[in-house]
Amino acid sequence: MNKKGKKKFPLLLVFLALVMFIFLGGFIALNLPKEVDLGQTSDPEDKLPNPPPSEPEYVDITISSVGDILIHNTLYYAAYEPATKSYDFRSQFQNVKPYLEKADITIANLETTLAGPEKGYSGYPKFNSPDSIIDALKDAGVDIITAANNHRMDMGISGFYRTIKIVKDKGLDIIGVKPKNEEKTYMLRNVKGVNIAFLNFSYAYPLGDGSLSINGLILPVNMRNLIDIFNPEDLEESIKALGEKITGAREDGAELIVVCMHWGDEYHRQPNNFQKELAASIVNLGADVVFGGHPHVLQPAVYLVSPEGTKIPVFYSQGNFISDQRKETVDDIYTEQGIIAQVTFRVPKGEKPQILQVDTIPTWVNKKVIANRFVYEIIPAQKALKSKENFPLLNAADIERINFCVNTVDLLSKELR
Repeated sequence: MNKKGKKKFPLLLVFLALVMFIFLGGFIALNLPKEVDLGQTSDPEDKLPNPPPSEPEYVDITISSVGDILIHNTLYYAAYEPATKSYDFRSQFQNVKPYLEKADITIANLETTLAGPEKGYSGYPKFNSPDSIIDALKDAGVDIITAANNHRMDMGISGFYRTIKIVKDKGLDIIGVKPKNEEKTYMLRNVKGVNIAFLNFSYAYPLGDGSLSINGLILPVNMRNLIDIFNPEDLEESIKALGEKITGAREDGAELIVVCMHWGDEYHRQPNNFQKELAASIVNLGADVVFGGHPHVLQPAVYLVSPEGTKIPVFYSQGNFISDQRKETVDDIYTEQGIIAQVTFRVPKGEKPQILQVDTIPTWVNKKVIANRFVYEIIPAQKALKSKENFPLLNAADIERINFCVNTVDLLSKELR
């Protein structure tokens, strides 16, 4: 073979090797498993199924409570609409509506009865209010009405039962009372997957025949179990009564216990010894928060420590949310003041609730006479001080009272900070 032929042979081998490489490489590529990454830039989400959504590690639940709702006659005069011959209370709550609506649950203490117009509307000392007060409270963001209080028998037995019916018919829950023995005076409500029990107790005096004296009015023996009460003259008996209800709520599956108390001395700005001892017992029994009312003035808001070492907020009295009581009518400027108490719980999945935040929002009741008509409005005090232009009915004297209200709340709630 000549030199020329020798040169062609290696070139031929190279050519054949190249052809074989291309052929085999293509064959291998065509037969690769689909999941092998071939360097394409497609989104991995196109190849993998979507992972199941993860469950939240916790939920946050905010519960708000307001003080006493006393519908004196001047309040329903202010709500009266001559053109329709009806009563509309909504304007009295419009300024605080945003605060009540944003909570998961809002509780209000109804210190009046709904006995109907045939009984005649009236204020102090025996209250009977238009049913539309419930419409206004619902519109403002209230979810639960507490009804175990010293005005429950103001309109007798028929007023007792009708009040419960009207509140329920209008779509709100009512606690502390019930229409039948087989029902419960407390309620269990599921909020964001958490079972919360709401309980309400009022002071009343047991009589020898088994009946109760409520503000000197008699609740008959056969109705004795239709209201949750404690005996203000017997601490041990009171603790037992509350303990049975709280234990029952836990057995019903309650993960969080809210207790609303109607207690204390009217117009006293400090809790009495009975209140303090009963509050400590309620915390020991497992309550997660205690909201108080009845004194018509603010009392301190404090933390009490549970047996497990948890700090439990106790609001001894939230004052008046709305009423005609004020400096000019009862010679007590503190009766114009109230708070929206707000407690936010963080509930980790499978664990006990934790207190995330506690707020006391000062409120002040404004009263005016405009065009020969009474006008009432609940004022969020801090907002009014920051932006007076949003509250056209306020004058300089009102601002002074509002500032005094804020200072009062700051003083009485300092332990919460």
